[in-house]
Amino acid sequence: MAVTDPAWRLFFALDPSPALRERMAAHAARWNWDERARPTAARRLHVTLVFMPRVDPAQVGELSHAAARAAASCRGCTLVLDRAEVWPAGGIAHLSPSRIPASLQALHDALLAGALAAGTQADDRAWRPHLTLARKARAEQAPGEFEPLTWQVRGFSLQRSRLGSGRYEVLGRWRLAGAPQPGTAPRPSSSKRDTPPRPPTAASAAR
Repeated sequence: MAVTDPAWRLFFALDPSPALRERMAAHAARWNWDERARPTAARRLHVTLVFMPRVDPAQVGELSHAAARAAASCRGCTLVLDRAEVWPAGGIAHLSPSRIPASLQALHDALLAGALAAGTQADDRAWRPHLTLARKARAEQAPGEFEPLTWQVRGFSLQRSRLGSGRYEVLGRWRLAGAPQPGTAPRPSSSKRDTPPRPPTAASAAR
């Protein structure tokens, strides 16, 4: 593939299964969007683990090695998206967990460390895992009570955001150590080790 961009916009991400993606889309349909809101297309739904706004394409190999090391050292987990909120900055309507599984935080930390060690420009602000449902939304558009979305996290991917096209290009996928095979019951994570998300900032809403 010919490289025309001087730098690539990359991110490590959690990708939902097709069945979970359908549930996410069904949940998003319960929000009372108005004409200003910009809902996220179902095919683009994901949770960003580490965002890297400008990456030299030659560094993708180093990032892939870092991803393999992180996958081998981190375990799968259960992520529960049980909070529906809108961040004022940008009107980011999203689902987020009230507690971050310790193993998921460890995965983020390992990938961030690997990205920085590879010399890439990576977002190292306090991580606020969230599933963006729309932009330019208003708080009153959120649904009332809803059934939390339970996500069996078994792996992650490295993707390129192709600006202007609205497309994501998957550059690699990795399965986490100890991740249960599809159809098997995962081990519950210890709530004592899970950490609550930090309060949001205007900067974190931009991710």
